[in-house]
Amino acid sequence: MVDPITRELAQENLQYIRKTLDAAGRFTAVPGKGLMAAGAAALGGVALNCFVTGAPWGEGPLHVLALRIWGGVLSVSVAIVSYGIYRKSRLTHTQLHIPLVRKLLWSLCPALFVGAVLTSLAVHTQNLDWLPAIWLGCYGAAVVNGGLVSVAPVRYLGLLLLAAAAGAAASPPGLGLAWLAVGFGWLHLVFGAYIAWRHNG
Repeated sequence: MVDPITRELAQENLQYIRKTLDAAGRFTAVPGKGLMAAGAAALGGVALNCFVTGAPWGEGPLHVLALRIWGGVLSVSVAIVSYGIYRKSRLTHTQLHIPLVRKLLWSLCPALFVGAVLTSLAVHTQNLDWLPAIWLGCYGAAVVNGGLVSVAPVRYLGLLLLAAAAGAAASPPGLGLAWLAVGFGWLHLVFGAYIAWRHNG
C-alpha cells in the first residue's frame, strides 16, 4: 500500500517533469516587443509607399524603389526580431537548444522559400498585384508551422495572417497596402503586445 503523501509527491514530481519536457520542446523566446517593433517598421513601409512611391505593385518608375523599401522593412524586422530572441533568452535564462532552433527553422523556411520564388515570378512577369497575397500567405503559413514548436499565440497570429492573405487575394489591387498594414503592421503590434504581457517580454 502506497502512502498517500508519497503518491502525491510522486504526482507532483511527474507533473514537474512533464512541464519541463514540454518547455524544452517549445521555442519560448518569442520576443513580443520585437514583434511590436517589426509591426511599427511595416507601418512605416506602408506610409512610405502611400506618400512617396505609391504601391509596390503599381505602375510607374517608382515601383522598384517601393520594392526596395519593403526589402528594407524585411531586413530591419529580421534584425530586430533576431536581437529580441537573443535578448529574451538571456533575460529569461532560456537556452536556445540547437535541435529546437533547427526544428523551428525547418518549420519556417519552406514556406518562406516559396514566398521568395513567387515574389521573383511576380516581379519578372509584372504581376505585382499579387504581392500582398503572396507575402501574407507565405509568411502566414511559415508562422503557423513555427507556432507548432512555439507558444500558442504564434499559431493564432499565423492563422490571421492567412486570413489577411485571403482578403488581399479577394480584394481590388488598390487595397493591397491596407492588407499589408493589417497583416504585417497591426497584427504584429497586437500579438506582440499580448506575448510581451503573457510570456515575459
